[in-house]
Amino acid sequence: MNQLKKIIKQIVSVLSILLLLIFKLIRPIVKFRLCIVGFHRYGHLALEPEVFLAEQTQSSRSRWRNIEIWSFGPRHKQANTYLADKWKKEVMSLPSWLVSGLHNAGTSAPFLKLPEAKLTIRGQSNALDTSSARLTFSESEVRRAETELVKLGIDPQKAYVCLVVRDGGHYASKGDIESAGYDILNFDIDTFIPAAEFLVSEGFQVVRMGSGSEKPFTRLPVGVVDYAHSSFRSEFLDVYIAGTCSFAVSTQTGPDAVCMLFRRPVLYVDVTRFSQFFFGMKAATWTPVRLMKDGRVLPLSEIINSDIAWFKDPNDFATNGVTQQKSSPEELLQLVQSYVDCMRGKDELTDQYSWRVARGLGERGKLQFGEISARSVPRIAEILGEWVNN
Repeated sequence: MNQLKKIIKQIVSVLSILLLLIFKLIRPIVKFRLCIVGFHRYGHLALEPEVFLAEQTQSSRSRWRNIEIWSFGPRHKQANTYLADKWKKEVMSLPSWLVSGLHNAGTSAPFLKLPEAKLTIRGQSNALDTSSARLTFSESEVRRAETELVKLGIDPQKAYVCLVVRDGGHYASKGDIESAGYDILNFDIDTFIPAAEFLVSEGFQVVRMGSGSEKPFTRLPVGVVDYAHSSFRSEFLDVYIAGTCSFAVSTQTGPDAVCMLFRRPVLYVDVTRFSQFFFGMKAATWTPVRLMKDGRVLPLSEIINSDIAWFKDPNDFATNGVTQQKSSPEELLQLVQSYVDCMRGKDELTDQYSWRVARGLGERGKLQFGEISARSVPRIAEILGEWVNN
């Protein structure tokens, strides 16, 4: 078997070199570029192609002279095979083994190497603010979804809200152990019970999203569908529900990126890593978490004018002595109440805090996020404290 693998690898290598030679010869006429998606991560699989294609539409780049070759990875490693299949219908994709062969051959022979696009889930040109979702659901998919939603106890004709709460269950289910720093990004689903009950009282159906490895509610609120632990859960519904919800309440993980893909509004609570947030997307509404150092809450102005705003690795917080104080169940309830008021036109989202973030992050922020277009609920200071105004 090992000998067979070795032979196959050699064949792929030879084929890849031949293709690169052909691409090299026709480069004056047509230029090829590799687009290798972060297929193993749900959010990246959802948004990397969308952001790239939206930005490409904005540019004057000639399409017929510039061809992208896409790879969505081996099927068994894709975060969502349904989503990967949808993207393959939109772009020119080749088998992952062949794209890997082209990449490896180019690394061995740099003069033949194809350029590789730098894919991102955020972008620099606010392209998602000025474009519509490229992916859509067919009539047959809508009919299928409506049938399956009914089985879940969801009325497809009534509004539903996605509840997206990150915890360490996903990695634990795979036998992996997250580093201690990642706990700063995890939440207890029970802290969202008051907010979920409020949404139900306002006439919304609430759908708790997830892969099934998350901690279940200690007490499942009446009117909330724990889709994450449902036997009817599927990769298709994972995408459909997030892509058709009225809005989502999220702690910034996986499924909310699908909401961004389909331009569904999202209230992000307790945003910790500013460097990883969707500041350049108007569908995103954000509230910051309390960050603390030396026993005091750091003012928002201090965070955005320091390296803390650029921490990417969660371990950076602990290494620099920065801890957090998550919002209480009552505070989460009030934030959701304020957001619903804005969604219903009783109040208006504010760009006050986003404007301050833009000023603090400066040119570096503009290069990473484009113009800051995400907004905040108007009652942040009233709910979380005056530190957000300082």
